[in-house]
Amino acid sequence: LILRKSKRAKSGVEVSVASSTTTMDDDISSRKGLGCAKLRGRVATKRSCMWLSLYFLLEFTSFIILASFPNLLSVIMPPALAEVMHNNFDIKVFDTSGSARADDIVELPPLEELIDENGNVIGDISWMLDFAIIAFPKAGTSFVKDYLNKTKETYVYEHEFCMKHPSDVSDFVKTYHELHVRFNQPKYPKTIQFGLKCPGVFYRKEDIHFYEQYFPDTKFIVGLRDPVSWFESFYNYQSYRNVSLPNTPELIGRCTNHQKVCTDRARFAPALARLGKTPMSDDAELKLLLGLGHDERRRQQSVPQKREDAHDLQRHRRMMQSNDYGLLPNRVLLYEVRQLHGEDASREISASMRRYLGIREEFPAILPYKQNKTRAINICDEEHDGVRRVLVEHGTDAATWVKKYFLKSPRVEAVSQESFHR
Repeated sequence: LILRKSKRAKSGVEVSVASSTTTMDDDISSRKGLGCAKLRGRVATKRSCMWLSLYFLLEFTSFIILASFPNLLSVIMPPALAEVMHNNFDIKVFDTSGSARADDIVELPPLEELIDENGNVIGDISWMLDFAIIAFPKAGTSFVKDYLNKTKETYVYEHEFCMKHPSDVSDFVKTYHELHVRFNQPKYPKTIQFGLKCPGVFYRKEDIHFYEQYFPDTKFIVGLRDPVSWFESFYNYQSYRNVSLPNTPELIGRCTNHQKVCTDRARFAPALARLGKTPMSDDAELKLLLGLGHDERRRQQSVPQKREDAHDLQRHRRMMQSNDYGLLPNRVLLYEVRQLHGEDASREISASMRRYLGIREEFPAILPYKQNKTRAINICDEEHDGVRRVLVEHGTDAATWVKKYFLKSPRVEAVSQESFHR
């Protein structure tokens, strides 16, 4: 429109000049009219240039502001229009808080307001940990950690961070407060979600209590594995690290002598039950958790066994009422290790993780891999028949309990339930 007006002004000048040359006897008023037309043409041209310069200056300034402060776009315009701008102009807008406004930003509190000089927690620290990979050992925890670190919207600390003692909680606050400062993240809303990796949480009641006390909103990511495959992998892993282990028949039952490998550690159902997601009130569930469903078969095969009866069910109910079991409100996402390496793993894991954690960025494709480490044992060898039989029983109990009870909780979901159940 500005350019069109400028052209019209110029044409007006040309017409006036042509009309003035056709008559030799122009009077003074004609010459004054010509002068006014020329003057108007110059003014119109100057105004056009001025408006064009101002227009481009505003465009350039807007681009610089939006490039420097991408979140400003979601604040100054409706979400629908912001989404259009994001798609058409490749402006990255983080929408971590829904309809959060600039004045809703809660600044990062100083460290002194979170822990005192003795390391005791004195403030709210629940916001510091958005998710935790707390699967069982040798259940894909390192893979999931590295996978989540491939996006700019998530960060998992490079080392395992377990909280077994109050001093561990204090160290966590110091470390993750520094991470929030390093990544320039406020308390709310954040553009980066922070997580940690700690396999073996379910084996220790202390960890459970710390999560219950300090991190009720943290989202759990839990990996499961077939007990037979888990035992073989964990045994070989410990041997690879030069840990002295007895023959597998001696590892049936509870772990002794500070050993980490034993068949009781493959009883995933009672370990997950520590989260308090199931009622644990009827005898059928308690028998699954105690492994009593195989008693009749053991008696028929004359396999030595510990006597389990109604007294044990009562004991287990009392244990549920003790401090060994929590009632954590945290959400749980389950995956099975084989889902990490299947053909559809890339789509299923990516879609589930993005939905569960609220991530916009696409994950890269998962490439299949196979470890070629030296194996100390092959669990399918005949000498391991006894331990393998017990592990199969544990796997059957865990699969039944997870499907029938655990996944019925509204706070528990699985990565692609179809492939998970397979």
